[in-house]
Amino acid sequence: PSLSQLHASRRVFEIFKANDIDTPAIHHYKTDAGDSNNLALELGTKVGSLLTDGNGDGILIEQVGETNFSVDFLRNTAFSLLQGCRMRNTKTEFVSCPSCGRTLFDLQETTAKIQDATGHLPGVTVAVMGCIVNGPGEMADADFGYVGTLPGKVDLYYGKEVVRKSIPNDDAVDALVELIKSYDMWKDKEEVEEEVEEAVAA
Repeated sequence: PSLSQLHASRRVFEIFKANDIDTPAIHHYKTDAGDSNNLALELGTKVGSLLTDGNGDGILIEQVGETNFSVDFLRNTAFSLLQGCRMRNTKTEFVSCPSCGRTLFDLQETTAKIQDATGHLPGVTVAVMGCIVNGPGEMADADFGYVGTLPGKVDLYYGKEVVRKSIPNDDAVDALVELIKSYDMWKDKEEVEEEVEEAVAA
């Protein structure tokens, strides 16, 4: 039986390792996917699994056929894959609980607002937790935490420590931004975009 692309790639990297070949390897992935979700699924299964195991150093996405994703979209998708594989950090990492009956705010809407306000901060991890029951445990590795504690109220964490309590929901996202700034982990979006452009050009 013929080998899949994934298994064939693994064999190539086994040969590299057996022969002490440490030349950087970039995955050249050709796709005719017309849907962004399908593209993400393809990349995750066919390239992400290799990168996660240390097989490869980057990715080049080439569109074939009638696909017409923008260059910016492909670049952001590639960076997102590298971040998911813990290879390169170009934006904020988010941790969120799955939501349950104890959730004290609209988790999806609130997470979207937080991502919009803070999603451009490389090296920063923000946890969004719907309640106090599992929140502190699930967000143990996050830099900042946004946790529902009472109906209409949120506590903010720095690491595992509560630093602001009972903030009204309507003010909590702005308060989170101010908290990140107070720990010198904030950058303006324009500054981050310039740094990314310089990294791409280098």
